[in-house]
Amino acid sequence: MDGKLFIGIADNDRFASAVVGDACGKIIATSVGGSVNYHYWGIEQARKNLRDLMTRTVGTDWRRRLAGACFTYKADFAVSNWTMIDLVSGLLELSDVTVEEFAASSIMGLHGSGERLFLVGGHSGLAIFEDAMGNTRQMRQGALVWSPSLRLNAKLHDMGDLGHQQDVESLLHMTKQIRHGRCLATLTSTLDEWVDQGSTLALEVAYDVAFDLVQMVTSMAAHFSSADPVIGLYGQVLLGSQTIRDRVEDLIAFLFPHCQVMEAPLAPAKGAYLSSVLTRRSGFEEEVITNLFASDIDLDTEGWLRYGTANASNRSHHYPAL
Repeated sequence: MDGKLFIGIADNDRFASAVVGDACGKIIATSVGGSVNYHYWGIEQARKNLRDLMTRTVGTDWRRRLAGACFTYKADFAVSNWTMIDLVSGLLELSDVTVEEFAASSIMGLHGSGERLFLVGGHSGLAIFEDAMGNTRQMRQGALVWSPSLRLNAKLHDMGDLGHQQDVESLLHMTKQIRHGRCLATLTSTLDEWVDQGSTLALEVAYDVAFDLVQMVTSMAAHFSSADPVIGLYGQVLLGSQTIRDRVEDLIAFLFPHCQVMEAPLAPAKGAYLSSVLTRRSGFEEEVITNLFASDIDLDTEGWLRYGTANASNRSHHYPAL
């Protein structure tokens, strides 16, 4: 396996994050590109996005250099009912291709030796917790409760005729953008902009979202056996809005002062990369994991945010190599 590389790809239906490294666990490159979920985008677009992602992250000779590839999908149906052959045929025929559950990849890619909780705030609200014994639990916000579009519609309904005209127009704008498939960066950037301008309505919307996210943490806390689990933050809403992120971190610090909170936008891709390596290197788990987290200090962890922001204004935009 001298010189061979491995790649982990984490897809959230809007874009895919990739982590590439060697067989010892050393990360060499990261990148962000279009989604490779063909249930959502169609097989032709998914294959094009995968080809672009491979070229951008590994280079034009990825077929020769890659020994393994692991995919993980936030959409449950993509994991349980999906055959990978149509996507990877002709692209990764020389590599060992596997699919990992999103929960397993996310926890594996979150740096910590004890209990870990992975908190997702994007198009869905999700909390994944692994205890010291390796048992995993999940909690998901119901789609009707979490949906950003439905939240905004409910806020419009509550405001009625008493809302400020500018607030109403902005809420309608965000709802329309999300309904038409635009990136959640539209919501998060507008929320932060309003908060900076002193809008109490924007602050209320942001704090409502933050409360629901922290509520999942407090529910999972019933399973904590220590006072200092690692909590990783992930998702366009949670990490894309400074207001929401700050509120979540402040509440967690107040409720669980000994917890270590970290932004973890690449955790699912890191976990998928680890799975790909360990498929070939069984028995070297400790060495590979140690090398991984020793080599991820200077990674670009905001490429996903720039990619999402760019695509919020231009759906056909292709983000340059990271």
